[in-house]
Amino acid sequence: MRLRLSSALAILSTLTALVTCFSGTHLMMTERASSTPLVFAHYMLIMQPKNGDYTEDINLAKDAGIDAFAVNYGGWNVDWTQHAAQLGKFYETAEQLGFHLFLSFDTTSVRDTNMIIDLVNTYASSPAQLKVDGKLMLSSFQTDPPAWNWQTDILNKLNAPGLLLPGTLSDDAAALFSDEIPGAGPFTWIHPSATAGKEHATDIALASQRDSTGKLWMAGLAPWFFTHLGPDKNWAQAQDDQIFVDRWSSLLILKPNFIEIITWNDWSESSYIGPPDSSATGTTNVYWGSTDHSAFRSLTKAFIKAFKAGQDTVAVDTADEGVYMFYRRQLAQSLGTSDPLPLPSDAGSLKDKVFVVSLLSAPAEITLTSGDTAPLSWTAPVGLQKTGHPWGYGAQVLQARRGDQIIADKVGEAIVEQLEKYDGNVVAI
Repeated sequence: MRLRLSSALAILSTLTALVTCFSGTHLMMTERASSTPLVFAHYMLIMQPKNGDYTEDINLAKDAGIDAFAVNYGGWNVDWTQHAAQLGKFYETAEQLGFHLFLSFDTTSVRDTNMIIDLVNTYASSPAQLKVDGKLMLSSFQTDPPAWNWQTDILNKLNAPGLLLPGTLSDDAAALFSDEIPGAGPFTWIHPSATAGKEHATDIALASQRDSTGKLWMAGLAPWFFTHLGPDKNWAQAQDDQIFVDRWSSLLILKPNFIEIITWNDWSESSYIGPPDSSATGTTNVYWGSTDHSAFRSLTKAFIKAFKAGQDTVAVDTADEGVYMFYRRQLAQSLGTSDPLPLPSDAGSLKDKVFVVSLLSAPAEITLTSGDTAPLSWTAPVGLQKTGHPWGYGAQVLQARRGDQIIADKVGEAIVEQLEKYDGNVVAI
């Protein structure tokens, strides 16, 4: 069979493009469908990684199965020129690594609609810009509705169609899915002061409204919440150990269109699943921000896999196995020896326990030695299990075996009765 020169050149050009695409570090899917379950992580741009290099964060997020970072643009005392430059570098790095980003405007500090329009238009054509149903993904964090109308003041003025899921702290499901709210559907933030039962009831109502209206629902999900920065920002959270594993399990059943993990890197509020880095910009006086949360990231990977597969529960294969623990390092209601602040709100909801989470493809023997207490052993079943155990002062030792196979052998930071300053963050390893 013979080919004309023009046809041969066309085929050669196509093959060259394919080889270039596959021989690079990654192959990017430039567009996604809203019918595809996607998972994002909220990234605080104001909290910069070491040396301003986003490479490690992007690679860790990709390994966990996260589809994109929702880049929180804004914050208090922001140098807007510097902030814009940081965003540019973030998009540039994401392009190089085959990862996606989208803008999530913090409307508590961003009040210039022209800034929003200009930034969205600037990155609309970037290969790293996430598009869903052919539209630019766009979101926000907002404690109250902004002064502008998202549809007439923002979306109608973009150079390309936008898919907006505005953030909300409301738990009024019917109102959030009404036609009076601009956008494709709500991005519902976590409610730290609500009990786990109340949060679950809210999620059920949101899922029902999503089904009846046909709109989209992006559910916010946090691994933890605690801050102790001052009289006006001093709180824990009422859901305690149920805030993450239990809620992930619930959302697998309710199946929101998208899930956004809140957050990747907000060390100041203890809600990060990314690497800790208390020395980074924006974390002055955040002495609790260096605590290891790697277990939350490992668990996220397993839950994301189940979510994208449409499973109601986590199915564990050998590669996904792991046994983890999380706990606070001090009594919930013991104030620091030299702490100028009172106990955080909702501290009374926190249990003084060590929580063990197992993901197993076959039963295994787990032993927890909590400080000065006697070792506690049990047989954990196949699949996901979370158990809580009374703690003892001292180092926390977790081991898991199946015959001669060692599944976990971990030593965590010591639990003490009282620290110099209150620390309501958790060790999660």
